[in-house]
Amino acid sequence: MAGTMEALSGDGQEVGRGEEFAPLVVRLVSEEDGSPVGGAVVSYFVDDAEGTGTDFHGGSPVRVTSAVDGTAATDVPLIAGDSAGRVTVRALADSARCALTLHVR
Repeated sequence: MAGTMEALSGDGQEVGRGEEFAPLVVRLVSEEDGSPVGGAVVSYFVDDAEGTGTDFHGGSPVRVTSAVDGTAATDVPLIAGDSAGRVTVRALADSARCALTLHVR
């Protein structure tokens, strides 16, 4: 699958410590014709460089399959850690990638 990925929702969220973030949603589209890419496995990885303790329930990565319309939404809760800071969640599917930045207050 050669394509591109864009964040549809979830980027820029800010929640309190111990709270749950809303699902993260990305969309995959074909580089060739811009059509949606369904059936691709999208992996969401938490990059917690500031040590907030944020992670998906059960750990990272979370893997989901994109729908016919190219969207892939996290289906596992992402829980803010016990420390304030910024967290990056990286979504990857083959060569397509996207980064979403979240904040714990």
